[in-house]
Amino acid sequence: MRNDGLMHKNNFCCLLMLLAICSWSHPLFAQDYRIYTRIFHQSEATPETKPEVIARSLTIWHAGKAYDWIDQVGELVIYDPTERRYTIISDPHKLGCTVDFSELRNFQKVARAKAQEYLEDLSKSQSTQADREIAKIQFQLDPDFMLVPELEGSTIRFESPVMAYHIETVVAPNVDTAEAFRQYADWAAQLNYVLHGQSLIPGPRLVVNEELRQRNLIPVRVQLSLNDEVGTKLTAEHNIQWDLSQTDRERIRDWQAVLQDPQYEYVDFQKYQRTVLQD
Repeated sequence: MRNDGLMHKNNFCCLLMLLAICSWSHPLFAQDYRIYTRIFHQSEATPETKPEVIARSLTIWHAGKAYDWIDQVGELVIYDPTERRYTIISDPHKLGCTVDFSELRNFQKVARAKAQEYLEDLSKSQSTQADREIAKIQFQLDPDFMLVPELEGSTIRFESPVMAYHIETVVAPNVDTAEAFRQYADWAAQLNYVLHGQSLIPGPRLVVNEELRQRNLIPVRVQLSLNDEVGTKLTAEHNIQWDLSQTDRERIRDWQAVLQDPQYEYVDFQKYQRTVLQD
């Protein structure tokens, strides 16, 4: 069994792809680049505490695919928009699975229906706590941010009573890269919600992604503030390099070799999820 410290980190890692920077045509695949991400956690309840680094990840785009490596949990997630699927591999468990984008859409439909049922149950309760929970879930299902651009558009705030995003950006090299990035971030948010039970419903992040795409922007710093009991703040800092090093290319070859390694057992998505999260 995992110790409490590792479980605590993994619960926050589940937000990684929500924060991280989450009919295709060949021009969208032209840009090879990498992003090194660090996720920080802080609470308004303890503002004097130094923000804690709770996750690190490396994302490499190459030949139309994105390879996400999360070191703390030893998980590799390969995003393949041409085949319209993810391949997910847990190195500690020597376990892998694939999940099609169509499956993710079906999971989202089921999850939305269950969330609506939960809202109906909560509405029967006459408590302030239930009202707050209803507002939180309803906003995630149907997000409505107030948009506040700053500093000539390089920084944007998405405000609401439930949550807020404060995003620093850079201009994408071209519109194709911005669009490919938006599609990647959208699918990452949906996968993360299905794979990790503690993740936020992806609706708010999809709204943010689309606004950035329209402005041809890519995030370099994303702060998510939650209006919860402790005032949670999660900040993702992204170091972007618009080319790949020799080491990056060697990593890709190593990851591709893992796909052919007979030591890894491939199972269905549900079994992978149960094994990795409950072990």
